[in-house]
Amino acid sequence: MSALTPRRRPAPDGMPASPGAVRLAYLRERATGARRAALLVLGISTTLLVTVQLLAERTETGQAAAPYAVAALVVFAATLPAMTASQVLWGLREQEARVGEREVFATRSRPHIRRLLARLSVAVCWAVLVLLGLTVPRLFTDAGLYGAADRLADVAETLAMTCYMSGMAFLLWWGRDVIMAAARRRPPSDPWDDVPGASRPLPRRLPGAAALLPLLALIGARAHLWTPDTLTVLALAAVALAACVVAVRGTPSRAPRSHG
Repeated sequence: MSALTPRRRPAPDGMPASPGAVRLAYLRERATGARRAALLVLGISTTLLVTVQLLAERTETGQAAAPYAVAALVVFAATLPAMTASQVLWGLREQEARVGEREVFATRSRPHIRRLLARLSVAVCWAVLVLLGLTVPRLFTDAGLYGAADRLADVAETLAMTCYMSGMAFLLWWGRDVIMAAARRRPPSDPWDDVPGASRPLPRRLPGAAALLPLLALIGARAHLWTPDTLTVLALAAVALAACVVAVRGTPSRAPRSHG
């Protein structure tokens, strides 16, 4: 038997799926759920942080800006552990699914191009979120809270150095996977996948685009590429939050082929 031949063939019509197919579908379902949760946390965190900072910029300096500065700090402090926990869980679930695939197919599959692009996209989102967090001390300075601003500036410097080192480690890890994707042979098609290799239809991609576009517009406003009014900022934030939920909840899971 070739190394690229699955250990179990699909059951004939009218017969139940093999135990390997059922277990692999379960592992994939758990990985999909963890991915949905991680992307939801990522989208909501970025939207809230950008929106709070945009609102803080539109208030007068001094006491009026203090609540927004504190809110930006609270949101940033809450998003870091939430994003870390959700993405660590996502990574663990994906690793379990990869192990299940190796057990079924008797071979190591090369990293999929979509998986590589997804990891790079998440890393870019992390970079944007960290850059937003590094601007929090300036919000405290504008609010006249100079003591807190000085202490936060020290914390921001440590965070920046940590993120630089983490970014370098990520690039090495991601580059290794790119090399592996180019060097390894393509694994066999999944015998329990009803539509192997098919991409998501356009209607299923629309919620993701609907979440990404207003978020990019908010980030552009935070980078001073354009200057929307407060109502526009709130409307974009509401659309982005709603679209994040719809995009994540509306993603179909991958189930084994049913027989009967």
